[in-house]
Amino acid sequence: MTHTLDYFRRSMQRSLLLSAALAVVLSTILPLLLAQGVSAAQITSRSLNISTAVPSIATAQYTFTFTVASTSDVEGLKFQACTTAVGTCSAPTTLSFTASTFGTQSGWQGATNFAKDGTGANDCTASASVLCANRTDATAQTVTSRSIRFDAVTNPSTANTAFFIRMTTYSTSTYTGGSIVDTGTVASAVTQTLTINAAVAEVLNFCVGSSTVNDATTSVATDCTGVSGTSLNIGTLDTSATNVSPVNVNGGDNKNGVAMIRTNAVNGATVSYHAILQSGTNQTGTLRISGATCNASQVSTDQCINAQGVTQATFTAGTAEKFGMTIGGVNCGSTGSYTCTFSAGTYNLVRDAAYDGNGANTYVTDAGAVAGTTNGGYAWDETGTADLIASSSTVIDDETLILKFASTPQITTPFGSYTAQADFVAVATY
Repeated sequence: MTHTLDYFRRSMQRSLLLSAALAVVLSTILPLLLAQGVSAAQITSRSLNISTAVPSIATAQYTFTFTVASTSDVEGLKFQACTTAVGTCSAPTTLSFTASTFGTQSGWQGATNFAKDGTGANDCTASASVLCANRTDATAQTVTSRSIRFDAVTNPSTANTAFFIRMTTYSTSTYTGGSIVDTGTVASAVTQTLTINAAVAEVLNFCVGSSTVNDATTSVATDCTGVSGTSLNIGTLDTSATNVSPVNVNGGDNKNGVAMIRTNAVNGATVSYHAILQSGTNQTGTLRISGATCNASQVSTDQCINAQGVTQATFTAGTAEKFGMTIGGVNCGSTGSYTCTFSAGTYNLVRDAAYDGNGANTYVTDAGAVAGTTNGGYAWDETGTADLIASSSTVIDDETLILKFASTPQITTPFGSYTAQADFVAVATY
């Protein structure tokens, strides 16, 4: 009887020890199993459109456009600016959301707009490089495109460099880690300002520069880091001819403008410009003497050379003063990851009809001081409104837009040094 009781007690002790061990194991692995069951979906068709790429400017508008991957409600948004797309996040120099304000939104389900949250909480702590926004609206979202814009953002200060915004959506307005719905990253860049001087001068903003390349096949540079030169000169204007870059007579420096773009965005990119309005009165976005008072209508006796407008046209020397720009061709000399031949039409960056040279895949050969421009047409929007000049629906590898500038005066066009300015922006959609 004593042996039986001892055996029973030893069996119960072993059972209790095994039960305790199993409880310890389950308490260790259960949180891991639950954590592995939670993951954020990838935001699709995402892009960031900045209103200006001028470094350090404090009035930039940032418009985020994307499609959510989940139908959960979205009540919290986090935008974190970094110098890299993945890994440890270092904030871009001088980029700041601190003074930014909510702009507009569209495409969201629910009646309540987001508001900027200057403090944040939990997973989103507001700072110069972290923007938090929230709302109280539990409406389920559809897997469709939507956008949200923030104003008065300060751009990074380092020119010709990219920066990345890591986006996170939350199903709560308090940004708790367990409420993460979708994540994704978008990219943009700030670029140097290009000044093009002549008796005519112009400012362009993008991965831009000047080059003696005047065809669609000679390499401009290995990539954007090799684009250099800050000026071009199309010489002294004369009524006997139309000056078309490159000009190597009458003070011209034999250069064109160039704008090179590379992106791995599967949905492509757009390239646009808007004329920067200068000091002075009337026609402030065209080729003009800075600070001059010009006529509100197009005349040939004031100190502004009439812009061609948004409809492409050829110029005839001396018959009417005109200023314009066209894309002489899409230069493929620097590409390497795919077949790119302008003359064969095998390139990805398609010119807009108003800036497509002669409308064919034949490089515009008008150059120097010519009696007329029979080989290409020119356009220029002086209003300051963004004007599309080229776009792609897929990835681009260092395709270069050769920017050709043309102008002709009338005999009554006043003497002086004329300048035009423009801001060029590229927007990639991932």
